Amino acid sequence: MSIRSRRLKIVAALSALALLAGACGGSDNPLDQNDPEGGGGASGSIAISGSSTVEPISGANAQKFSAENPEVAITVDGPGTGDGFALFCEGKTDISDASRPIKLDEEAPICEENGIEFIELKVGIDGISVLTSPENDQVTCLSFADLYALLGPESEGFTNWSDADDIGNELKAPGAPYPDAPLVITAPGEESGTFDSFAELVLEGIAVDERGISEDGPF
Repeated sequence: MSIRSRRLKIVAALSALALLAGACGGSDNPLDQNDPEGGGGASGSIAISGSSTVEPISGANAQKFSAENPEVAITVDGPGTGDGFALFCEGKTDISDASRPIKLDEEAPICEENGIEFIELKVGIDGISVLTSPENDQVTCLSFADLYALLGPESEGFTNWSDADDIGNELKAPGAPYPDAPLVITAPGEESGTFDSFAELVLEGIAVDERGISEDGPF
């Protein structure tokens, strides 16, 4: 059996097992099971890229699939949801792991221009956690208003928790004033679907409702 050229592709959220299984059935899938030459197992390649959150899951399931189909070369990487969609809409990947839906106003039109139709399979629920250092004994709880003060678009360049005092006080954030301690933030970058989801769920409501920032910005 051989890989078939196709235009119908898959957008995945948080798993690859169901996607790989789904990719093996039907004439529109990349693994053609109606081999006119009557060959043995499936062969060819499947390219998977996108969310770093999904990458370990996709990699593990790709190994399981490859164990039963050793002639199929599967590549999996996780540069981020946005970077994955860029490859996907250029026709360079077959499955796009994602931590958010495809952007209908930005990414989907590129897929359409390139003649790529896609289906979205929701196979999991992503969770986002905000954690502080185990050595932090001064902050025990942060509200969305606190997170906006510390991480929002007006907080660029903050290197100390107390840098967020003015914004936190304006928002009546329960954690303000903040301790005089170094602030080092480690988080996904703008290429990440997790970043997009965090901005939408945590920051945008405060930006629009409390700060009067347009829904078109600043994210």
